[in-house]
Amino acid sequence: MFDTTARFNIDADYDACAYSALTPYPGTLTWYEMKKADRIVSYDWSKYDQANVVFRPARMTPDQLRLGRDAAYDTFYAPSSILRRFPLGGGRSRLQWSIYNLFMKRGAATDRKYVLPEPTPAPDAAPMPPILPLKREWRQAVLEASGAPDAAALS
Repeated sequence: MFDTTARFNIDADYDACAYSALTPYPGTLTWYEMKKADRIVSYDWSKYDQANVVFRPARMTPDQLRLGRDAAYDTFYAPSSILRRFPLGGGRSRLQWSIYNLFMKRGAATDRKYVLPEPTPAPDAAPMPPILPLKREWRQAVLEASGAPDAAALS
């Protein structure tokens, strides 16, 4: 899947791409759904940066996700890919394109996480979302996951 995505991006002649791991930010519906399913591994908020894998993916290991993300960067920003995508014509600035691609290639290399974050215990209080979801069943799931004392009364 990662190679297919990177190859698609190359074939589509994208100037640049950024690949990141899903980060279930606290207070979002994704975070509450993953918490309820016991898929959150780390509650160290400093690791919530789109590079660390802080949850258990459904169809692969966290390490496979991390390595796949890195492989997508390696494929897209390989010298052969950069040469193939180099703008020979059109309205794109070659200098600007080159600087951006070198910046993204370097950023991808420095943003790599070689180990997964350590599992941490769940916090005592779950963060509340700024706005509760509109659907009743989503609100109920959020409130139950947050440990609200009277979740039924608030829905």
